[in-house]
Amino acid sequence: MLPEFISDTTIRVVFSHGMWNMVTARQEGMFAKRIGRALAKQRIGRKLTQEQVATKLGVEQETISRFERGATLPPLLRLIDLAELFDVPLDALVRAGSARSVDQASDLAVLLNSLSEDDRIWVHGWVTEMCMKLATRG
Repeated sequence: MLPEFISDTTIRVVFSHGMWNMVTARQEGMFAKRIGRALAKQRIGRKLTQEQVATKLGVEQETISRFERGATLPPLLRLIDLAELFDVPLDALVRAGSARSVDQASDLAVLLNSLSEDDRIWVHGWVTEMCMKLATRG
């Protein structure tokens, strides 16, 4: 059975993880915005301007701006270039754009590794409590 979509919804069929999946334009747009935020965070963390990043990649500043705003989803080869420039694994940029809980948990695990055992235990308790509260509200 196929899912129902609003009649004006644009649907793309993509092959990933050994399966064919349907992706709406809205889902793709949300993914582009999350990737864009991850790119901006990496650039700002390295104290680079959009112009500097554009120059290093041989593209226009507007291209970097469009990526960061989520107006355009960067092609895979450009994401690889950006990961190399920012000295981060490619999956870190892609995972940052993911809404999958497993990817978000992986990001949190990296952050937890920098904490003491006592702090990790405190954070785990706090996150557990917040999840339980949020799950019951609706």
